[in-house]
Amino acid sequence: MKARYFVLPLFLAVGVFGALRLLGSSTTDDLVLTGVVTTDDVVVGPQVGGRVDSLAVDAGDSVEEGQLVALIAPAELAADRAFYTHTADAQAAQVSARQADLQAAEAQAAEARATLAKARRTYQRDSSVVSAGGITQEQLDQALAAVDVAQARADATEKQVAAARSALTAAEQQRDAASAQAAKAGVRLGYSEVRAPISGIVDVRAATRGQVLSAGQPIVTLVDPNDLWVRADIEESYIDRIRLGDTLRVRLPSGDVREGILFYRGVDADYATQRDVSRTKRDIKTFEVRLRVDNRDRRLALGMTAYVLLPLSKVSS
Repeated sequence: MKARYFVLPLFLAVGVFGALRLLGSSTTDDLVLTGVVTTDDVVVGPQVGGRVDSLAVDAGDSVEEGQLVALIAPAELAADRAFYTHTADAQAAQVSARQADLQAAEAQAAEARATLAKARRTYQRDSSVVSAGGITQEQLDQALAAVDVAQARADATEKQVAAARSALTAAEQQRDAASAQAAKAGVRLGYSEVRAPISGIVDVRAATRGQVLSAGQPIVTLVDPNDLWVRADIEESYIDRIRLGDTLRVRLPSGDVREGILFYRGVDADYATQRDVSRTKRDIKTFEVRLRVDNRDRRLALGMTAYVLLPLSKVSS
């Protein structure tokens, strides 16, 4: 009987020792928050739809910012650019032709204005000498008729100038529109090369060679190993004990303990961890907290469990 009483305390002591080993460097004055290593991932997809012609990376590969990730089959996009470039060149030739037409019309108008001015001077001169018998009335009438003809020709050439100018404006607008389309086609062709927006590691490769994608559909997901943090939920009973910038200990599953800097504290309560089924108390809600932990040794990994140790004696000052 005494042996049985002795064994029970022994088992209790072993259990307590094991619990303390599990908590690592935490003490009974620490509140242990179970968290997870996470980050914001970057989903990389094409800006234009099309067939995946090639993939340059695979899951687990390291990539540098600007590195080629995938190539969307560029044949159709290249054809579009060639078509619009040819159209823009043709419209540019039309602009040159309309400019020549305008110059010719302006020259004719200038000549017509000079002829009209000369006819008016002749008529004015003849009008001053007809009464003295220098010329006949018939000659004066002919001079007046020449003025009318010159005026009509001048009016006609001015209309031709206006028409030529309108034609030039229309040609320039068509040229500019075609040039804009050619530029857009060139940009779209550039989009066929999908490049990494950040330096990081390929976490997921979501597409395969030959797959037809729509614009924005994921090809790979990138993560920055230098931008990992530990996310944990803390009961509202303790949230007022911590503030942004606080340093807390973070224990990894291996037992390694390192410091974490609190850079995010939820401003709104999240789901309740304990429900009040009796309706005599209240639900205990939680707040999300995030801690930045040094990962230069690359020991942190996405999804890894990490324990945040919050000293219960800590009170915000």
